[in-house]
Amino acid sequence: MEFVPYEKFKDVEFITEGGFSKIYKATWIDGPRDWSAPPPYRIGKMTVALKELSNSSNISAKELNELMVFYNYATNYNSKNVYTCHDHFNYINKYFGITQHSNTQNFMIITKYYESGDLRNHITNEFYNISWFKKLIKLQCIVNGLNNMHDANIIHRDYHSGNILVATGETPIISDLGISKSAIEPFDDKDNEIYGIIPYVAPEVLQGRKYTKASDIYSFGMIMWELMTGRRPFWDKSHDTDLIIQICDGLRPPIITNAPEGYIELMKECWHLDPNERPTASNLLQKVKTIFYNEIKNIINKNPTKIMESPNIGPVTTNNPGAIYKSRPLSEMIKSALSTISLKSQNITQNITSKFGN
Repeated sequence: MEFVPYEKFKDVEFITEGGFSKIYKATWIDGPRDWSAPPPYRIGKMTVALKELSNSSNISAKELNELMVFYNYATNYNSKNVYTCHDHFNYINKYFGITQHSNTQNFMIITKYYESGDLRNHITNEFYNISWFKKLIKLQCIVNGLNNMHDANIIHRDYHSGNILVATGETPIISDLGISKSAIEPFDDKDNEIYGIIPYVAPEVLQGRKYTKASDIYSFGMIMWELMTGRRPFWDKSHDTDLIIQICDGLRPPIITNAPEGYIELMKECWHLDPNERPTASNLLQKVKTIFYNEIKNIINKNPTKIMESPNIGPVTTNNPGAIYKSRPLSEMIKSALSTISLKSQNITQNITSKFGN
């Protein structure tokens, strides 16, 4: 990775805005280093994504976390020789380095650019063209990347379909490691802000407990539901303290479609209220492969799993106005929800005591 002067980029075009950054598309005039290329050892003109970190002109270790996480991951997997021909590190987006915006002075992370955008929009735009065979291929790629992260003791902590990009050949690539952390890093009370999109955040995290690898598995279960239905989880609800309370009480999206044998059961395992009951990423990968191989048998027997046509299936044109699918700080909402839960519990206890006595 390297620092690249901003003037080395041209045709910088704003694409979208996330919870903590703005994303631009740009042409990197020289392109990244390639020691197999002739001098000056660059691959030449390349389209990249520039992620401008909000209020980062005085950059700190916190802003650099995304690069540090990727560097540690890539170093680990370089030693295992798993760098792939797709120019990513085994289903993890590749980071080239950092630059600094000439006007705002904010720092910008340089990554590979994918024309197809993210999985969320891909599902919305192509839902009825994605057979169950293709869905299961995508799931294998997604869980493969997650398994590699967990193998490297990295927890993503903001795992959702908007943070999965779609590469050439519709291959999903995990991105946005901005708040990822080591699973063996001690819990830091000074940096305990919880970020995310409420439907993808595990209930134990919504109850104030720390992120674990099992929290990522819960998020994967929501991605499974999204692929199955073509809709975003809890698209019809406001993402507020009431939803947090309901999720902690066991609310999950409705099961309203057919799927290959074992798919729904596995999805429910990922959703389990007890994180210890969820499969590991390694177990998840094996189970997804088994479902995939069974679907191949269905295809051979000319009985592939079909996508249902139903009013309850397929993308919707309008989500609930209060449904927010950008990562944002959630700690204050969680505190409010926990306070409400505690108050309800106290009221129930008082009612029981007054009814039955001491």
